[in-house]
Amino acid sequence: IRTRIRPLDMKATTIDITMEFHRMTFNQTNRTAPDALVRLRSQFPDSPFLALGQTVFWDEPMKAVLRRLLDAHELGGEMVLGVHDTDYFAKSKVTQSGKARFALMPHNDGTTKDLWSAAGEVSTLFGSETFPGKQDFARFGVPFERVAKASDLGRQGFIDEMTEAWGWRGLVYTGSRDLIVNSLSLKEVGDGILEMLSWGFENALTQLIPGCCQDKARAVADQITGWCQTYRDEQPDATLTDLFQHCLARLHELLLGHALQDTTVTSTTKLLRFAPDTACLPRFKFVDLFLNPDTRELAISAYNDALAGSEMYALDKFGAGALPFDVISPEYGRGTLRVTPRVVFVETRKPIAIGLKKPVESVQELAEILHRKLGDRVTLVGKAVSLVSMLAQEFLFVFNEEGSLYVRRTRQMNDTLIRAGVRLDMRPILRIRYETWDSLSVASSTLRLPDHLAAAFGARDIASQEFGTSWKEAMAGQRSLCKKIAELRKPLDLLAFLEEIDPAYPWEELSNEYRNAKETLRGLRTPTKEIDVKTEKNYAELNSLRVKSQALQTERGNHFRSVKIWDAQETEKRKEFGRLLQEVEDRKTTLIEVASHLKNHRFEIERGLEQCEARVTIQRIENEAELARLRLIRNALLATEGLAHTNHRPSAWWLPILDSSGAWFDRIAATSVLYLEPLVTEPTT
Repeated sequence: IRTRIRPLDMKATTIDITMEFHRMTFNQTNRTAPDALVRLRSQFPDSPFLALGQTVFWDEPMKAVLRRLLDAHELGGEMVLGVHDTDYFAKSKVTQSGKARFALMPHNDGTTKDLWSAAGEVSTLFGSETFPGKQDFARFGVPFERVAKASDLGRQGFIDEMTEAWGWRGLVYTGSRDLIVNSLSLKEVGDGILEMLSWGFENALTQLIPGCCQDKARAVADQITGWCQTYRDEQPDATLTDLFQHCLARLHELLLGHALQDTTVTSTTKLLRFAPDTACLPRFKFVDLFLNPDTRELAISAYNDALAGSEMYALDKFGAGALPFDVISPEYGRGTLRVTPRVVFVETRKPIAIGLKKPVESVQELAEILHRKLGDRVTLVGKAVSLVSMLAQEFLFVFNEEGSLYVRRTRQMNDTLIRAGVRLDMRPILRIRYETWDSLSVASSTLRLPDHLAAAFGARDIASQEFGTSWKEAMAGQRSLCKKIAELRKPLDLLAFLEEIDPAYPWEELSNEYRNAKETLRGLRTPTKEIDVKTEKNYAELNSLRVKSQALQTERGNHFRSVKIWDAQETEKRKEFGRLLQEVEDRKTTLIEVASHLKNHRFEIERGLEQCEARVTIQRIENEAELARLRLIRNALLATEGLAHTNHRPSAWWLPILDSSGAWFDRIAATSVLYLEPLVTEPTT
């Protein structure tokens, strides 16, 4: 076996005998190839599998599962591992002048709610970008705003802390420039990448029992860090793309336990280099639909219709002649492509305009024009919905089950084109569903769980075997806990529940204190009730006097209009009306003064020192109980949503960190579910 497995980097590398044993048993116990792979290899024998992702330090290397399955079942097939490097690097809304800087930022429902991390992110062991939002807490009965305003952290600080994703950091550029990943030098971002990895690794190591497990994990962490540091030292002028390609191959080899075969490593920049010598490749065939006069309007309409109801811009928002593709040039940057009859525009920060002698009507013509203006280092990349259709003309996309949010809209666009008679050669997507946490039952590490998972499992330290076999039950328990907590509406019911689950905390004392404070306020009922009776009687008489006053005024007016001759008798009668009205007004004034007195008297009773202290006590205890409710909900949501998400999208480096034998990876590969997702509802006839 040792003669068949090549070392990772041509240096002397010893592969643990346990890992070799699991490699053998994998082949022996998984004789039936997944149907999806058999179908793809039969239908598209010459199409490579394309695994394209933004960062190597998340779940992208987990697609080594596909390489394992292809080799184990002798299905052959080439894999292309691609670093998706044509997006902008994540940038903070807060800009800083002077030297560019990269910072690690958390994700929450507050100041970083809109943070979108690209190319630089890390999740420590069990960490996830999913965060509990303010609405999630409200859904389970937490008066979030009230508790936030009462917090010593201040409202914003409380929101940021309580909604923060656990175990995740995004590397964010805090300068003012727009940085495209493919042009970002390691001289600029290298320190940030090493800081990011250090944060992820050091926090992961604390989740393993010191001694054997932790020592082996540190060796793997040091190995990965060493790749980055050594590459940076040896290639000082390299880019972030170069480093990611370097690490992507090695992470695949680390998971597989041997050197890569039938596998190449590339990037989106290289895959979609657009020049006269590449324009004929199938990957650019889809672009031609938006240039050919016979299909251009149809293709544009199909694209725009597919975006309906989304937050993405239709093409008319980008200007006349806009197409769903961006042009990237090292000199000019990235910008939307616009093709009008007289001019080709690229909407970079410094716009490019290329005059035309005749309209561009084919992808080959476009390549010639861009090449003459921008040289041979041009990349033509589809916007979100069109990129998959471009590459599916030539490659079999490999996604995890939750990868790519736009496929539904891509399929809608393709279906519209097909119904209009356009022929599309679309390969389906291969989806992989990992069973990460079930598979952990074959590992042999001992875990030291973070607070939210310790609460869910009822233990701080737990063997990986037990974690793998009980995690679903633990998550069901947390969901049941959330449901039960949401039903607790009365403060005393909440306090009783908290006392039940945390008897070590003085919840019983707080319950008694709460009852006493309530009793103090109940003592106000007798005197305030007497005041309420007097007040009610007072206002009833006031209302009666208002009615009487209105009637007297009406009667006096009628009398005035009916008198023809004002003799002494009629004059005296009118004076009588005035006297009666004055009596009513005097009585109303007296009653208003009485009402004011009653109100002040009630206020004095209610705002007495004892009563105010009782109200403060009630508010304090209710806030403390609601904060405890919030923390329970937070832990439950971090556990249930975090583990559900990472079950299908684990960070690949967790596997060798936690299980150096390779058994965990082998089990994931053996239990992964593979299925096809078509990019057209009905095939072209």
